Amino acid sequence: MPPYPSVGNNDSTRLFYDLSASKIHKLKLPETRGVDICGSSHGWLFLQKGQVVSLLNPITRATISLPLFSGPLSTIGIVPLHAINPENFFDNWEAHEYSISPTDIVMVRKAILTSSPLDRSCIVFVFTYSVWSLAYCKIGDECWKVIEFEFDFPWGGDFCDITYSNGFLYTVSPFAAVTMYNLNNRSRTLLGGNVNLIGIHLVEGVSGDILLIHDRPIYVNGNLKETEHTVYKLSNDGEPVWIEVIDVGQNVLFLGSDYNALSLSSANLQFPEWGANCLCYDSVRTEKWNPEENFDSWYNHNIKLAKLDNGMVTDITGDLGSFQVNELWQRSLWLTPSLL
Repeated sequence: MPPYPSVGNNDSTRLFYDLSASKIHKLKLPETRGVDICGSSHGWLFLQKGQVVSLLNPITRATISLPLFSGPLSTIGIVPLHAINPENFFDNWEAHEYSISPTDIVMVRKAILTSSPLDRSCIVFVFTYSVWSLAYCKIGDECWKVIEFEFDFPWGGDFCDITYSNGFLYTVSPFAAVTMYNLNNRSRTLLGGNVNLIGIHLVEGVSGDILLIHDRPIYVNGNLKETEHTVYKLSNDGEPVWIEVIDVGQNVLFLGSDYNALSLSSANLQFPEWGANCLCYDSVRTEKWNPEENFDSWYNHNIKLAKLDNGMVTDITGDLGSFQVNELWQRSLWLTPSLL
């Protein structure tokens, strides 16, 4: 979905660029009028309007309601890495510490599903700006369950991204410290860090491995001209550390704006000319910059394909037009269509 701002966010039209047909489809989705589209997962969109959240399949128009953010909450405690008495660490923590009043602002930064929401075992995770950072629910639950924990880092709850793989939730900090959470036994494991990166994304690879994508914007005279990307994976030898890689096997990585990223197998794509081991991304450039008011600035964009082994970058769409970033603009994100 390319960026698509509308005045007051009152337009129900949403744009979908079809890579296989090389064309933009305009879909009328009244369910998206006046709401924020916070992410996509397993072919479904996560919608938010204030404290009301839901899922929408843009192909079938099916919708699934989720618990209100201002509704009752429960909690699950994740013990610190070096807790002396982990069994009793959260005895004095109460759910009311995370309660949200109807007037509180909750901004969902990212939402992910563990499977199709039609699967009764599906779990919805949200990563938010609010009195709590992480929460989850199962389809049909009446309330969100807040994941509570003590931060081990001096920058507190400043996560950059989250992802889910093989039954574990992963978070990444500004210094690429990745923590793996086991919600079944309420434990966590620090996997790696000590890489000073700004602009990082966690992605589950097609084989279940965890990849980290670093994007580095290139500015010329204050104008954004291009973005370069580097991919890392955790080493398997000794202490986990991030190592830069130029070979991600059969992965084709897709990167949208903010926290939207996914990985697909090249065997499942109808683009034999692409091959594998590449990154497809929405390339954004400054068209008109207003240094006094960012919301008055204009950008244009196109979709590019970068080969990770040789760095060759190909423009695969041409110019997709201009857009203005405002408080209600639709961020670009990738969607894998689903009829289920």
